[in-house]
Amino acid sequence: MDFSIFLQLVVNGLLVGGVYGLMSLGINLVWGVMGVINLAHGDLIMAAGFLTFWIFTQWHVNPLLLLPAGMAMTFVVGMLSQRFLLGRLPQDRGAIKSSLLMTFGISYVVINLAQLLWGNEFQTVTYLAGSWTLGGLDFAKARTVAFLAAGVITTFLWLFLQYTNQGRAIRAVSQNRDGASVCGVDNGRIQIASFALGAGLAGAAGVLLVMIFAISPSMGSGYTIRSFAVTVIGGLGSFPGALCGAMILGLAEVFTGYMVSAQVANGVAFILFLVVLLVLPQGLSGMFRR
Repeated sequence: MDFSIFLQLVVNGLLVGGVYGLMSLGINLVWGVMGVINLAHGDLIMAAGFLTFWIFTQWHVNPLLLLPAGMAMTFVVGMLSQRFLLGRLPQDRGAIKSSLLMTFGISYVVINLAQLLWGNEFQTVTYLAGSWTLGGLDFAKARTVAFLAAGVITTFLWLFLQYTNQGRAIRAVSQNRDGASVCGVDNGRIQIASFALGAGLAGAAGVLLVMIFAISPSMGSGYTIRSFAVTVIGGLGSFPGALCGAMILGLAEVFTGYMVSAQVANGVAFILFLVVLLVLPQGLSGMFRR
């Protein structure tokens, strides 16, 4: 492989990986705080993407300006789901199994609503065609803008978790739920806020991903698998690990698509997921703690 082609593939992989990082942070946050795997995560990404496509098609609004709308829609869905559905499940040994079934039901509802509203066709947002050239490398405009936007949102999330009272409460619950409760943290409210925030991050990723890839109502499960694969690669509950895992997945997909085929590249997330579970069950963060 020519070295210039190798560098170009690295650039493409990192640009996609940045958006994958944002996509995975939502599912990582929900797992860290609640111990719940949200099977509807990818479908919320898909729904936000379709909302962006619809508004862009109808009124030609800049997709970046639709980030608040996509995040608000999925934030509300997440908040209501936790408040009235997941929050009512018994907190016993069967809690994880019950939450999986509940989020699967939410996923099914979102998919069918998307099919009812927008049909089953693939759709995309044709925004910022072409590329910028720097140092002999091409930076696709849509991917670069999506990468930068994902970086800004990720930075704001980190600042929120580090320097706000609500963010500190979320981190406290993720580290020790009982200890946080003793210190006066309302676990119920934090769980609602965390699930809603995770869903909001999924919405932001959906707005950005529809600028890069075509979407359809059936693609939500693929985004869920990618998000969970990134989380497992980086280590469950690890913020830096999720970002590293996203870059690894982005690079793996781009190189596989170039060297093998796009169809095989779509299954790379599942392959990496299985390999990491077998070789490094605690992910990259577990390796660094050794």
